[in-house]
Amino acid sequence: MQKRHNAFGAICAAAIVWYIASGVAAAQYKVPEPGSVIDLSPTISMTLKQNWPGGQRHHRPVIFPYIRHGASPYTADLIIVDNDTTTQLDCPPHMMAEQDSGLPNAGYWGFLTCDKLPAWQLVGQVVKIDGRGIYDQAPNGQSPIFTVDMVKQAEQALGRDLARGDAVIYWSSYNDKRGAPDESPERPQIDVLLGKAPAWPAPNFDTSDYVGSKGVVLVGLDSPSIGAFGPPDYEWGGPQSYRTETFKAIESHLGVFKHGGVDVEGLMNLDQVPDGSVFIALPVKIQNTPTAQTRAAAITDPELAGPLAQAIKAQRVVDLSVLNGDDLPVYWLGAGVGNFAFPFFRIEPVSGYDGYAQYWVNSQIMDSRTGTHISPPAHYGLPAGFSVADYAPEVRTWAEEFEGKYGQIQATDMTSDRVPVGQMMGPARVINVQNLSGSTDQEDWPASPAITVDVVRAHELAHGKIKAGEVVIFQTGHTDAHFRPMMRNRLERALKAPLDGQMEGWPAVTPEAVQYLAGQGVRHVAIDAPSAGSVDAKQRAFTYWAAANEGMIFTEYLTGVGQLPAKGAFYVFLNPKIENNHGGPGRAIGILPAGR
Repeated sequence: MQKRHNAFGAICAAAIVWYIASGVAAAQYKVPEPGSVIDLSPTISMTLKQNWPGGQRHHRPVIFPYIRHGASPYTADLIIVDNDTTTQLDCPPHMMAEQDSGLPNAGYWGFLTCDKLPAWQLVGQVVKIDGRGIYDQAPNGQSPIFTVDMVKQAEQALGRDLARGDAVIYWSSYNDKRGAPDESPERPQIDVLLGKAPAWPAPNFDTSDYVGSKGVVLVGLDSPSIGAFGPPDYEWGGPQSYRTETFKAIESHLGVFKHGGVDVEGLMNLDQVPDGSVFIALPVKIQNTPTAQTRAAAITDPELAGPLAQAIKAQRVVDLSVLNGDDLPVYWLGAGVGNFAFPFFRIEPVSGYDGYAQYWVNSQIMDSRTGTHISPPAHYGLPAGFSVADYAPEVRTWAEEFEGKYGQIQATDMTSDRVPVGQMMGPARVINVQNLSGSTDQEDWPASPAITVDVVRAHELAHGKIKAGEVVIFQTGHTDAHFRPMMRNRLERALKAPLDGQMEGWPAVTPEAVQYLAGQGVRHVAIDAPSAGSVDAKQRAFTYWAAANEGMIFTEYLTGVGQLPAKGAFYVFLNPKIENNHGGPGRAIGILPAGR
């Protein structure tokens, strides 16, 4: 059938663009050197005691593969994770109520839940405060303190004052020293709460306040909490008080929150991160939550970290993530009736201002493909011991056809926690495929326009060959156009209507395009649509099998991709490091060139 668009037309259009722009050389961030991207997050595991042990309803994480290879061509997980687990981001409402609420500790920044943070506040240039010398130098149940003088010594060594755009990192190696084979699992947190062991090093109010007064709004540490344990330093009264009790831990937090700052807790591997590196902490973007599950990493390559830090200090960072909310189409709604994935639920609160623990924390129940997320090779690639013959008849027929065209489907154990963190980022190549919309015939729906090799080559003709280590982002415009709250009697156009054939699907990557990009050294492809694959289930499986065979990851359901130039930005996606996760909700950002 004749289509309204074709590859030849796309190539011609791209050639015109190239001719017009050929005299303009776009600045481009380099690919990180091998080993220069450091993972700063421990793995979240159901077998470890990593959740906060106090409070009302804090709980261990649950990761359960509720959809499995066999009847389905993929595996997906149900995830239930308390936001105060392992690496986490604390935003002001964690302990600061809204200014006019009348509650204790109310303040100006009490409205700033984690979903409202500007993207530039999630990244910064590393300034480490070395606290290894104070490790365990405190009585049982109390914290050694990072002092103002220690921060001033770091400033002196740095040769300048702290400033906005810095990420102050308190380094004691507490988490790295925990988990020894002969150590009790209660030692890191439970023994501290019970007064059986010294607590982790942490700043007090004065230190947090001093750092915030310099304009720093991003801090982190390799301890379970930024809250120091021990008697309070101040007597709080009136609206600043916290009931009749005051804790040093609350003071530590409030010193950060007072300045609109956020803290990242539960880091590790800080010994591998020198000053001047770029620190990245990306939380899942969850509606109205004061804390969030987070993944943190650092880029230590100075030739890359320097230009990135310059852009960060100029606040040239954009958010590319959809918001996860109960009324938003962030989970797989499925074709037909009864084929949806587990809906997104926010449990609010696990702990609240008026409860026993007297701080606000949420939890979530969600599918592993919720919102902006990663699809790692193990999502579709064969599990160990599983063969094509083990699929249900329809899927087995698809798999046999795929293998006849593209080669044997490979086994893989690369769940998202096993994806090298360096593979999750790189210089961005944005390929605009919005012109493909309208290229399918209605009688063929559900169907997606095909992102073919010719489409990729047309981009290369205009902007140069795609290089190994770059992240290719397909700009379909689908999410921007159709992502909005679900309402009765209104067609849900982001997911449900395309899957049901009530409208054209989003443009989807073909297996041939996957193989072509892999041949160029691309190991990460992103798209601003719910899936990189077609709305047609068989064609979607082909795309994912091809990617799994190449060890390629997809990040999906981006939004706002038009904020990025075709060439010249740096793309980062990070998701909480949850064990054996066949997907992974996370956060995506783009760092624009500093000089543009």
